[in-house]
Amino acid sequence: MSGVRIVDMSFAPLLPGPYPPPGEIAPLSFLDTRWIHLQQPVQNLLLYPDSTLSSSSLHLFKTSLTQALSFFHPLAGKLTYRHATDQLVIDSSSPDCGVSVIEAESDLDIHRLINEETIDIIAFTNLVPSFSMDKLPVPVSAIQITKFVGGGVSVGAALHHAVMDGIGFWRFMETWAAICQDNGAPFQSHLQTSHDRDVILHPHKEVIATRFMKLLAPDLPQLPQAPKSLVQDRLRLTRHTFTLDHTAIKFLKQRACTQSDDRTIFVPSASIAIAAHVWVSLAKAKRLPKENDATSLWLLFDLRAYLKGMKNDVLFTGNCIRGVPVKSSGQDLTAPQGLANACLAISHAVKAVKERPLDGVERWPDEFKNRPTGMNVMVAGSARWGVYETDFGWGRPGRVELVSMNFDGEVSMLAGRDKGSVQATVALAGGQMEVFEKAFIAGLAQQGQSDYPGKARL
Repeated sequence: MSGVRIVDMSFAPLLPGPYPPPGEIAPLSFLDTRWIHLQQPVQNLLLYPDSTLSSSSLHLFKTSLTQALSFFHPLAGKLTYRHATDQLVIDSSSPDCGVSVIEAESDLDIHRLINEETIDIIAFTNLVPSFSMDKLPVPVSAIQITKFVGGGVSVGAALHHAVMDGIGFWRFMETWAAICQDNGAPFQSHLQTSHDRDVILHPHKEVIATRFMKLLAPDLPQLPQAPKSLVQDRLRLTRHTFTLDHTAIKFLKQRACTQSDDRTIFVPSASIAIAAHVWVSLAKAKRLPKENDATSLWLLFDLRAYLKGMKNDVLFTGNCIRGVPVKSSGQDLTAPQGLANACLAISHAVKAVKERPLDGVERWPDEFKNRPTGMNVMVAGSARWGVYETDFGWGRPGRVELVSMNFDGEVSMLAGRDKGSVQATVALAGGQMEVFEKAFIAGLAQQGQSDYPGKARL
C-alpha cells in the first residue's frame, strides 16, 4: 500500500422523524443559494496522532454519527431542485437519507503530516471524501475515517456550502464528538440549534433567493461544471500554516494601535489584526507599489449577532455569512503605518456591515464576480472557532485544516490548539510563499530585533 486505500464503504442512516422546523423539506434562503454554484464540497480534515481504531470504536464512531444526524437532519438530506415551485430545497423525506462513510487505511506518517508547516496537499486530499456536484439531487455531506498503520486516525468531512456554513458545521462536529466521547449516551446541549430559514428576515427574501439561483445556476437541475483544471489548480498552490500565540497576537494589536493616528477608539480584534497582517505581508512580498497598486480583501463575516430574527440562545445552522469587501492600495499597505491602515480599512468595513448587515444583498454575487483586478485576499473562518476541542474520545486533534483551498491569496483562520492562539493557513501560487513567509515573520519582529515575540509557526 502506498498512500491511502479504501477498505470499506458504509452508511449512517437518518433516523425517522419528526424533525424540528422546517421539517423534512428546508427551502434554501438567499444566504444559502449564494453558494449553489460551487463546484466542489468544503473539505475539512482532523488528525488524531495518539488514537487507535478498534472494531468497537469504529462502530461507536458510526452509530454516534447517526445519533448526531437526528439533531442536524439537513446534513443527511439531498440538495434538490423542485421544478413545480422553482425552488431549491434540502429534502430529508426519503427513506434512503443519510451520510456515506468511507473507511480507509494509510501507510503515511501522521506525525509528518501534523508537524510539517507546508501542507502535503496530495496526502490531505486523499484523506477527505468528496462527491459529485454536477446535477441535482446531490448528497450534501460525506465522512471519511482513515486508520494509519503506524498509529493514529484521521477524520475527513465534506459538506456542500449551500446547506451550512462553518459555524453550523463545527457545531455539528462538536455534537457528534460529544456523543461519541460519551459512548453514545443521549446528548444534552446547552445551546439549542435551529435549521429554520424563516429566521432570515428580509421583505424580498424569496425574490432574491430566486435571482441568485437563476444567476449562479441557470440550467437547473444541472449545476455548473467543474473545470478540468480544478485539481491541477489546487496542486499549483502552496499552503503554509502559521500559528500565532497570545504574545504574538497582542504584539500585532499593540503595533496597530501605536501606528494609528486615533489610538483612543481603535483596538482591532485578533481576527482583524491577523487578516490585516497577512494582507500587508502579501503586499510587501508582491512589491505592490512597483507592480500593481490595486488590492482588495474579502472577509467572510458572520451575521448572526446582527440580524433581527436571531435569538441569542439558539444557534442558527444555515448559512449566515456575507462577504465584506475592503479596498486599499499597495502604497497604503506597505507604508510604515501599513498594519494600522489595513486594520482601520477592515474595521470600518466591518462596522458598516454590523450596522446594516443585509445592505445591498441583491448585488452580492455581482460584487464578488466583479471584484477589482490586482491582488485579492479572501479570509474565511474565525479566531473564535474552537475546532481543536473536537474530541471523539481519542484526545484532541493534533492538526485541523481546511483542505479545499483553491484560490491564490486564500486564508483560513481557526482558533489554535494552544489556549489563546490562532491558526492561519495561507494558500499562494507561483512560488510566492518563501518571500511571503519572510515578510510575515519580519512583521512580527520587534523593531531592531531579528526575532519575533511569541510563537508564529506551527
